[in-house]
Amino acid sequence: MSYVLGIDLGTSGIKVVLVGEEGGIAATSSAAYPLLKPRSSWVEQNPEDWWQALCEAVRAVLEEAGISALQIGGVALSGQINGAVFVDRRGELLRNAMIWLDQRSQDECDRGNELAGDLFRQQAMIQLSPVNTLAKVLWIRRHQPEVYDRAGALLAPKDWLNFALTGVVKAEISDASTTGAFNLHERCWSGEILDRLELKEELFQSLVESTEQVGEVSKTAAEATGLAPGTPVFGGGGDMPCMVLGSGVISPGIVSVGIGTAGHAITFAECIDEAAFNKLWPMCHVIPGNYAWLGCTLTGGASMNWFRDVFDATYEELNREAAAVPPGAEGLVFMPWLEGAATPHPDPRARAGFLGLSLRHNRGHMARALMEGVALDLRHSLECFSSMGLPIREVRMGEGGSRSVLWRQIHAEVFGRELRLIETEDLSAVGAALLAGVGAGVFAGFSHACEAVIKLGQTVRCSPAGKDFYEAAYQRHCRLYPMLQTWYGQA
Repeated sequence: MSYVLGIDLGTSGIKVVLVGEEGGIAATSSAAYPLLKPRSSWVEQNPEDWWQALCEAVRAVLEEAGISALQIGGVALSGQINGAVFVDRRGELLRNAMIWLDQRSQDECDRGNELAGDLFRQQAMIQLSPVNTLAKVLWIRRHQPEVYDRAGALLAPKDWLNFALTGVVKAEISDASTTGAFNLHERCWSGEILDRLELKEELFQSLVESTEQVGEVSKTAAEATGLAPGTPVFGGGGDMPCMVLGSGVISPGIVSVGIGTAGHAITFAECIDEAAFNKLWPMCHVIPGNYAWLGCTLTGGASMNWFRDVFDATYEELNREAAAVPPGAEGLVFMPWLEGAATPHPDPRARAGFLGLSLRHNRGHMARALMEGVALDLRHSLECFSSMGLPIREVRMGEGGSRSVLWRQIHAEVFGRELRLIETEDLSAVGAALLAGVGAGVFAGFSHACEAVIKLGQTVRCSPAGKDFYEAAYQRHCRLYPMLQTWYGQA
């Protein structure tokens, strides 16, 4: 029996899944690492923590499955997009990684948009924001020039782990496509953007497709991980593109929705559409030649984690109390922008808040308002898909927030659509495993891989009364950010 290994480098931890050639998930494991917040708006991680977690989790999976490492036909990684790992010309780390949540670089973004705004719009299809990797490069050049001068390569988080596994320095296309330094039309780095900003091109490494082999597990990496030397390592993908594949979104008409650290709605696109500029985040699909459009609320699940910790409650308590509150939380509204707004109103200065609090409201009202606020924010994305002419035949929901019966019902009624639950867990890691399987020839192609591995579950239906109620709530929600935009800018 042959197996493939999918590894997801998430914001809070590593997840590893071992998938057999017949499609079954043979074993899973995970390992955590910390977020580092040295200053307000700074969010970093130590890549060495990622590596230690990967080694721990891979060894645990091999032990749980009870197989020989020689049975693994390939490895691929998924990783948090828009991180920045700087290494010198020998591959040595120069500093901690700045990750996607880092918001320190707004001044650099403002200047970058002045200098290259036309190119960002035409080629990268974005307005540069602190989320983007390119903004972090600009910040490093300005504030830590000694790091910039010594840097020999800029790597995405999972590309750094590929380097740790193989000793080969490469950049993978789906990850690169979100950085702000990429020409989406040509599917390559944008030399024009880099020239306009006077950035050294040597930082941006040669590109591989997601199923293209990067290298082989080195002897040193094999000793650390338990993998066999020579095991093929494939390009992999960003966590969102891998989640697209892991959700089975490989043709037009399917939308995947999920509530992890962030909340997302993402769909398949066959070509670039400039109508999405600054409303959605475009990226290359892991299937060569195709694209995916992402709508995002940065702190979807993180909002609930924050609320749980502040109020010293369990998820079970919050779900039970929220379910006892009527739709609309008796007039209480939550804006889920704890670390800025993403789509369709990108604004790192935006912040979360409860609106309409009264003496009647309790913890259950606040929990329900939070769930509704995240779902209402994600509905923006579905509306953007429709306005661009992208079909929506099926909405799938998996992981994270989908485990809450109440929260998934709220999403169905806010969207006014049925939801199909995805029973398969760890979708980004599964997507990475599918890439390894296609790359290694374990699966005949993407359709075969998805059919073999992805399991769909029950349908969540929306009630007519709930659909009507939340339609009105959505219209009110649409007015919130425009009313607060000026106030956020003055804060």
